[in-house]
Amino acid sequence: MTVTVWIQAAGTVLLGLVGLWFAHNYRRQIRLKLAERQVESYMRLWGLTALASPFRDTPLDAAERRQLFDDMSKWYFDDGDGILMSTASRDLFVVVHTNLGCPLGTVKPSGLAEQLAALPPAEAERRRGCALVRQVSLLRTQLKSDLAMHVGVNYFPELLADDRAFLASCGLSARRRPWRRRALRRPDRTAVTPCVCGSCPAKTP
Repeated sequence: MTVTVWIQAAGTVLLGLVGLWFAHNYRRQIRLKLAERQVESYMRLWGLTALASPFRDTPLDAAERRQLFDDMSKWYFDDGDGILMSTASRDLFVVVHTNLGCPLGTVKPSGLAEQLAALPPAEAERRRGCALVRQVSLLRTQLKSDLAMHVGVNYFPELLADDRAFLASCGLSARRRPWRRRALRRPDRTAVTPCVCGSCPAKTP
């Protein structure tokens, strides 16, 4: 090859490397901006789900479920925050959101729907409101996991049978983080009553 050809080849390679660098840097900037937006988005969702705080001593009633359903709908669709969710968070969100407003017979998991069908209507609604408090808490746990802020179940260190079935209905495994039980846990860790309706089944081993 002549010197000119070598120079042209080197120039082509250099331009290619510069182009790759700019493309990589551009994608990195976009990811950083999206990460910042995701944090802000998750913080808003966290705030609006305060209605289903794990420190409640009563189940969510029908009016509270409707309010939370509407607030979550607005967050997901009107504000466009749903596109920023991870796959796991989105799957949890969709099922929680559906459970807030669907008929009792279509509540997920299906085992919970069957149990609700066997209860008197008023008691069934209380049981659903109780399960939803825990389900919303599981959604918040996943949000924290997405942001690398959490490695274990927070206020409900022990999952009930309904909770494990709920995760499975969302395509998630209770044996994986952030759901599996941590081997070590601070002795002063805050815990709350997992059932506030008095009719939830016992936890699984």
